[in-house]
Amino acid sequence: MIWFAILIPKTDGGGMTLPVYLDPQRRYRPLKRPVLNNWGDIEVRVSDQNPGESPYYRSSQGSMPSIPDVAEPYIHPYCATNSALPRLHDAWDNERYAIVLLEDRSQLSPLMESWTGKSSLKRQQVALQQLHWLYQMTDLWMLLTELEARPSLMRLENLRLDQDDLLCLQRLYPETTADSLSLKQLGDTWSRLFRVSQMSPHLDIAQLIQRLQQGQISSPERLRSHLDQLFESLQPQFAAEDEEDDDPTGWNFAEEDLTVTAPITPTIQLTHAGQTDIGRQRRHNEDTFLLWLRQHQRETPNLRTESARGLYILCDGMGGHEGGDVASAIAIETVADRILPYWDDAFPEQWRINEAIAAANTAIYQLNQEQGRRGNRRMGTTLVMLLLDGNQAAIAHVGDSRLYRLTVSGGLELLTRDHELGQQSIAQGVDPAVAYQTPQAYQLTQALGPRESVRPDIRFLPILETTLFLLASDGLTDRSLVELHWKTHLKPYLAVSTNLNLAPQELIDLANQENGRDNITAVLVRAELKSL
Repeated sequence: MIWFAILIPKTDGGGMTLPVYLDPQRRYRPLKRPVLNNWGDIEVRVSDQNPGESPYYRSSQGSMPSIPDVAEPYIHPYCATNSALPRLHDAWDNERYAIVLLEDRSQLSPLMESWTGKSSLKRQQVALQQLHWLYQMTDLWMLLTELEARPSLMRLENLRLDQDDLLCLQRLYPETTADSLSLKQLGDTWSRLFRVSQMSPHLDIAQLIQRLQQGQISSPERLRSHLDQLFESLQPQFAAEDEEDDDPTGWNFAEEDLTVTAPITPTIQLTHAGQTDIGRQRRHNEDTFLLWLRQHQRETPNLRTESARGLYILCDGMGGHEGGDVASAIAIETVADRILPYWDDAFPEQWRINEAIAAANTAIYQLNQEQGRRGNRRMGTTLVMLLLDGNQAAIAHVGDSRLYRLTVSGGLELLTRDHELGQQSIAQGVDPAVAYQTPQAYQLTQALGPRESVRPDIRFLPILETTLFLLASDGLTDRSLVELHWKTHLKPYLAVSTNLNLAPQELIDLANQENGRDNITAVLVRAELKSL
């Protein structure tokens, strides 16, 4: 096995001469000559002579020190579940270096080599591909902020493309105390991409970069919203451009490449499946879910259009028999009644989603009051919801039911954060290991029904590639079950050729085998991006 090794000198003048093996156990042997990068680190490809052995940083024998500080970001779950981030193979210290071994991405194509597009691509395709990469960089900025590794996006030679032309990083560069980073620096990086490639961006993209560099865009969420608008605006704009456009800004395409004037509008094909199970220890099932789908197809001799919209809700009730099941049913019915009749041409806005969830909370709360329920007898329910319309998605949740997203570019991503005391402590700066030392850490801080008001988390995101969504109750997500088994139980169903109806039962069987203490519900939605 070949790995990418990074040697960070502990003192100046560490030298470039490496031993025959990097470790005393003679396991890792450097290949060819090492390279000293611009930041003083030594990079070299190495061969693992004993690939079946455990990595040193997991060794319990004490022959190697604990994991070096520079390797800490790589053990974060993001690096294990997001394919854009490099995965750690091994790490250790010696007297001269801190040594980190990563999956070898040094042979992947640099982003810069593809930035201007191939000569066979049309102008529209190149611009949309660039926007896709910029969007991926925006998402990565958010992940790297938590990892304190945002400089990883600012070094162009670190930006690589995998076999599917999706953005990935060769390594992580940690932030230092001297760094003062904001989205302005991300804008500078985007500007350098065009400047180094000697390619002028489209005017709308150039204006977005300028606003970013001037500090006019304050958050990654707002930046993503601007990118969404660019996706929508550039497509009809390109459709109206003249075929004989002689562009002086750096676009170089053969005349025969400008024959298509109307872009292909992205369409989404939705497939869904859901199932719930009582589990192995409960006497009744308080979980419930809703699957709602509407697909339209319109065809004439000159035009064929397709559209799809879906509403998916999962609720995990609490309060015992004739409590939790009632609460979850009320929540599903109320939210659907407050959204579906008003879902016309426009995608539901945030206030509409918030109002629907607030109405569900009020309905359950008032029933608690009328029945004189107190303490643990008060009925309530969690809620997680997914709305899809074309290539737009909205998610909302209250409680600890979760929503995951699985894509080729991003791997498995958890899109919700549990509303429980442990997560609240982490948000206040408590170390996660400390925050979850007591059983009270799993106590919900929010649910529908127990209190008079509720504050759901709501966010919007585009669908830029075929995506598999999973809505799951905690009977399925406990003990990191999804994170540990997504490659075997979710990833196969990302392929549009697979039968999604088989997935919920497989997940339920897994949960009953590994957990089984609670009701188990799985709702899967596959959004197939049919063209772009």
